[in-house]
Amino acid sequence: MNQRRQKHNDLRFIKAEHVIRSSFICLISEVGFEELSITDISTKANIGRGTFYLHYKDKHDLLHTFEKEITTDMQEIIRNIQITGLAGVRQITIDLFTYFENNIITMRALFGQKGDFGFQNRIKEMVWYAEFSKIFVQGIRENGSAVPLEYLASYIESSIHSLFLTWLKKERRESPEEITAIIMELILTTMRPSKVPDPTPESPQV
Repeated sequence: MNQRRQKHNDLRFIKAEHVIRSSFICLISEVGFEELSITDISTKANIGRGTFYLHYKDKHDLLHTFEKEITTDMQEIIRNIQITGLAGVRQITIDLFTYFENNIITMRALFGQKGDFGFQNRIKEMVWYAEFSKIFVQGIRENGSAVPLEYLASYIESSIHSLFLTWLKKERRESPEEITAIIMELILTTMRPSKVPDPTPESPQV
């Protein structure tokens, strides 16, 4: 068993890991990612700076750990749904927002105004665009939309990310099922082909 694995099985190491992560999330909400320092995290967690460096190289390394975990969790939710078409999109959206709700404090800190915008953009590209929007596009195309694929994917990515951020800010948020219904209605209504009225027939000349 290597030294790193021994640390991961050490209860003191596990406890320190927990307080480092929770303190980090709390400080992002309070002072913002850019402003916080290792000293801030260590003081909040009531540990020495040396203890922090046993876990992470710096605050960016710590943020990357959250990024990797959230990306993996969201990708697994999206990829594990067996239902196809818009029914699959609906279930994926419910499951994603259930995940967000279960981790709401972390989500609000990382995706809020005081979070790191680079982190937020990477999640947007890696998950909302590369994964979610592609599945949504397939469901919409099955319903007959003639919008070119790249425009449709880009529109869905921007829309779902903006709706997600709006939902996060609310104190009295909709349930995962309710926000899913709103998202589906908004996007599908926008994508629904518009009816072009028949030209007005010319009046017969006298």
